[in-house]
Amino acid sequence: MSGILAVIDPHQRFNTNDSVGRMLSALTSRGSLSEIWRSGDSVLAVARFDWEMTDGFSGPALVVNDGTVSVVADATLYYAEDLLRALAAVGVRPTGPTASHVIAAAYRAWGEDCARHLEGDFAFVVCDRARQRTFAARDFMGRRPLYYAHVDGMLVIASTLSAIVAHPDAPNEFDLAALAEIVGVSLAGPARTPYKGVSLLPPAAALVRDATGTTRTKAYWSLQLEERHDRESFDTAAERVRALLSAAVTERCAPSGPTAIWLSGGYDSPAMYGVGNAALDRLGRNRLLPISFSHPVGDPGREDELIEDVTRFWNARPVWLHIDDVPLLRDAAANAARADAPLQHAFENWLRALFAATRDQQSHVALNGDGGDQLFAVSAIFLRDLFSSFRWRELRREWRAFGGAGARELWRTVARPELEDRLSEHRGIYRPSMRLPEWIQPDLTRQHGLDVHHADAEAALAAPGGGRAGTETRRAFANPTTPRLFSALSSMGLDYSVELRSPLFDRRIVEYAFQRPRTERASRGAVKHLLRHAARDLLPPAILAPRAVRTGTLTSYFVKSFRADPDGIVSDAFDRSRLAELGVVDAASLQQAWRRYKTKGEGSGGHLVVAFQTELWIRSHERRAGGMTESPAQLIRMPAAGFLQ
Repeated sequence: MSGILAVIDPHQRFNTNDSVGRMLSALTSRGSLSEIWRSGDSVLAVARFDWEMTDGFSGPALVVNDGTVSVVADATLYYAEDLLRALAAVGVRPTGPTASHVIAAAYRAWGEDCARHLEGDFAFVVCDRARQRTFAARDFMGRRPLYYAHVDGMLVIASTLSAIVAHPDAPNEFDLAALAEIVGVSLAGPARTPYKGVSLLPPAAALVRDATGTTRTKAYWSLQLEERHDRESFDTAAERVRALLSAAVTERCAPSGPTAIWLSGGYDSPAMYGVGNAALDRLGRNRLLPISFSHPVGDPGREDELIEDVTRFWNARPVWLHIDDVPLLRDAAANAARADAPLQHAFENWLRALFAATRDQQSHVALNGDGGDQLFAVSAIFLRDLFSSFRWRELRREWRAFGGAGARELWRTVARPELEDRLSEHRGIYRPSMRLPEWIQPDLTRQHGLDVHHADAEAALAAPGGGRAGTETRRAFANPTTPRLFSALSSMGLDYSVELRSPLFDRRIVEYAFQRPRTERASRGAVKHLLRHAARDLLPPAILAPRAVRTGTLTSYFVKSFRADPDGIVSDAFDRSRLAELGVVDAASLQQAWRRYKTKGEGSGGHLVVAFQTELWIRSHERRAGGMTESPAQLIRMPAAGFLQ
């Protein structure tokens, strides 16, 4: 992971001041080694840490010049051999081994279509001097961040918000509607950021600035749900998933040293562990190093015995962490202050403990099980699809299999909500499955149409079809919160010299999984049939068996810790709410919602924790707005003289 910066200034004013140093200093959280390249109207810069200067990470080249094409990249690419064969087929060869060299070659080969040929976690900027074009793109899941702004005729692109607002002419006024969408976990506004005039490039999107100075964005990939019942048998599909997952895990292992896996007792990470270890054994490589959390007996998060069964099957023992050693809200203000954007993860300290344990095992790569729920499962919402399509015999069977209790409960939870929503949609009203919090300032909601935009965004996700289950799946991928959290995780890992990788979010797996029938995702009282079958014989049968109760939930840990409000830090944040002073939330309604949740556990704790983190972020960033913590001279390693023009 790296920090990248690009400034395109047709008037070439940027080369005459120290703004590049100010902006690069704001990238120090993403790298201590830096390089600046200037040519005509363009300035490119990279910041990277020592441990990422090896093959298998971003590599030793910072700014890459390939003829008239220059590239800065925050990228880890996978399936290099496949990509090199595709490049060779069109007569193009990279001029070097790093991800940046390969991206330059892909751009020379396919131009603006290059991003869809790349598989990996990436954000990059290409300066094409021959065509006077600037091209930028971001990976399809948004694991690496990329922001941009137009500043006094210049186009500024950077890995962090702070790098852009460090420019003396950049907008640093808060966008109140965007803040409301963030704390409301809205489905709208995927390109909005907390600052007016600064945009986030969405996942699977590219940005192009042409010779006329016109800037546009376009999607290069979109999620396609196409259930194909006639293609392959269930057994054949399971073998296919096993092969895809084997490749996805081995591609993402560390180039040297151990590769950690954050192992739970569920289905997702154990399937990765079993399939991955078998693949690594075939290659004669070291197996995955499991790191796991222990919970007290009786806690719904406890999976200790399941995890031990998994690791014992592979003659290993996990590195154990203990949940009691990781207070949920410890260092909350400090965590918010070092965050580039206001949305962190609700379980930030839990994640930081895993990152620290990975580092302590001398590993620079950790694998996690993200993606299993979205790709291989669906909630009981599919029962409403069965009802609305008059598949009532199947509905009755599935209702009983999933523990439904009688016709009255079926009417209350399935039939009536579906009929009410269908009637609303017939009247041209779409009711989103999750409403914005009632404590968002009503005047702001009306002025900016926040609730309308939120409903319209979910309606757009429903339009391609696939019923409620299809909408749920698209929402999991298209929710702006998802890439924001992924970006936060990438940045968090840099604090520990660890790169977090998610094999299940391999694009090949994603595209294949969404061709399979819904019945393989949820039916007969169980979920993840296909993933579990893909891992058969590589894990104990008891681990892969259907479970009556979901295990490994952190709900109890969150509710108990957040409602406890140690030292009153949550109450203090809401009692002196900057969001209220800015006009984003209604102070009285927010405080009432917090008191109701704290005393009775009523309402959405998820919305409240996002509002709490945003409160702390606003306070810390207002205090340091416009300041520089270090001198640019301390941070910049100047390139060879030939790069300075």
